[in-house]
Parts: sequence; C-alpha cells; structure tokens
Amino acid sequence: MFTSEHDGIVGLVDGANWRWAHTAMELAGFEKAEDGNKAVPLNDLDHAREVLLTLGVVAQLADVTVNASSETYVGDFARDLVEHLPDRWTVKVENYALKVWQGDLAACLWSTGHVASTLDNHRVARVAILRRDDGAEFTVLRDSQRDLYHVGALRPRDLYNEELVTPPPGVTVQPTPASAAAQIRRHLLPAYTRAVLHSQVNALADDLAWAHQAYEPGTISEPPQADLVDAFAQFTTAAPHVTAAVRALAQLNEYEAAFLRQVDGIVGTPTADTDTPPAVPHADPLAWWLAEGGEGLIELAQRAVTGGGLPAAESSRALASPRALPPAPARASSPAPHL
Repeated sequence: MFTSEHDGIVGLVDGANWRWAHTAMELAGFEKAEDGNKAVPLNDLDHAREVLLTLGVVAQLADVTVNASSETYVGDFARDLVEHLPDRWTVKVENYALKVWQGDLAACLWSTGHVASTLDNHRVARVAILRRDDGAEFTVLRDSQRDLYHVGALRPRDLYNEELVTPPPGVTVQPTPASAAAQIRRHLLPAYTRAVLHSQVNALADDLAWAHQAYEPGTISEPPQADLVDAFAQFTTAAPHVTAAVRALAQLNEYEAAFLRQVDGIVGTPTADTDTPPAVPHADPLAWWLAEGGEGLIELAQRAVTGGGLPAAESSRALASPRALPPAPARASSPAPHL
C-alpha cells in the first residue's frame, strides 16, 4: 500500500498470488485510479477506513499479505515531474507482480545506462510511463538501493535502421521533481530528439538514393510513377518532424533558416512564426525534392545529429555504392512501445 497525494491509498501487487491480491482489493472497494491502478481516495476518511478494514479481512482469507510502504509513490513523483517538462504529458504506472513481467519493459527500452542495467539485474515491481502528446514515451523507475530515479526512453514505434542510431543514454535524477526535470531537459530530451532525427534522416537518405538510382533525369513520366510518388509522400510526412528537430538542435544561419521555411512551405507545414512571410509554393515539388530539396534537408539534419561532420556509422552506409534496384524502400518497424 502506498499513500498518494493524488489518488489516496494505492494498492500495487507483488508475488505469485497476484490474482487474489487484485480480487481482495476489488472486493474491499478499491477502484481504478487515473494512472491505471487500484486505489481508494482519502476525501472520505470514514469510507477509506471501512475499505481498508475490509481489505484486511479479505486478504487474510485469500492468503494475501498487506504491507504499508513509506516509499514515495512513483506515480506521484512522475506526475509532479511532468509539470516541469515542456509540452503535454500523461502518466501511467505499470505494476509488475512477477519479475519476468519487467522483461516486457526491458524489451521496449531504448535508452542505455543505469535505467537498462537496473531493469536487467534488479527486481523492479513498479515504474511510471510518461507519454508526450507526440507519442514519445519514457520510463521512470526507482533505484533499488539509493533514493534516486532512473529515467530512459522507450523505443519509438517505427524506428528505421536502428543499428545505425546511437540510443539516447538514460539519466539518473534526484527525487526532487524540479531538479529531475531540469536534468531531463538538458540531457535526455535532446539526446532523444537527436536519435529520432538520426533514424529519420537515414530513412530520407535511403529513399532519395533509391529515387536517384531508379529514375535518372528524363525517365520520369507524367504523371510520375506511383512508387516515386510514394517515396516523395514519405518525405512530405517526415519533413515537418525533421525541420522541427533541426531547429531544436542546430544553430542555423539566415540561409539555412530560410531553406527550412521553404521545406515547410512545400510540404504544407503551418509556420508558428507569424512575423515571417510563408514560403512561396514550388511549381514542381517532386522535381525540387529530387534536384535539391531532399539532399539539402538531409545535409542539415545530419549536421544536427552529429554537431558537425558525419558520424562514423555514416561512412559504412551503402548509399554511395551501386546496388540492384529494389522497390521503394519500406520502413523497418520495431516493437511497439510498452503501454
């Protein structure tokens, strides 16, 4: 049992008798809380006392042990934490009654470092999952021996060429939500943005290389071939995310900033800067992508990923070497994040 500032008394289960533990809470009057677990609110103390007394009786009959924990409820820490993070977040608490269940989270974890080693080597019965409004997901778990928390990113749903992308290292934070959020803002969020951008730019580069090899100048029909249109559509879908990440990570000169506005105008991304006139639409967006736009965005994104110069992994990419022409590149899907 945990005392929560948000939910009252929260019941989390641990051990092989987890089914009976859930049944005991349900029979006693615990209800599902906002973060997904069973709780009894404390706004009516008489009712809460009655529920807890009933739980003691039912738990004894079900051979379930009830323990009160003085540890901070991870859901409380997580909800206080996201109040200090940019953008909108939701919080869910996952409860792993059996050790094998935490392997599901470990399989979806993208970050390296203490967050990964703790999941692999220690018992973790409960974690918080933070989900940003754009779908990014992070996990928060308590250190097994110290009053610290480890925070790491979960793997995005459609990570492309994962072996070429450096995962964002997890961070270890103090139990004070404001200072923990500052650490996440300084280190984890930029590393996550950079890693996702690396995946996206790999995909854009492969698509563009395929298009250049498959369709030499003068071979594009009118209307254009369907697979070429599909490849350009993938560019227009990814481009808004790429331009936003480049702006967040790179120092841009006037020309580069204007180029990103041009990309946004061509792919139809609304501009948030009302003082800057929108870019003039291009007469032939597909030709622009093939001739200059695709390569220009790739170069800017690669610089944002590496901070200058191409990473060593890029030199091993097969983009520059001839290859048999397959269909337009399909996106490689990775396991869905744990929800």
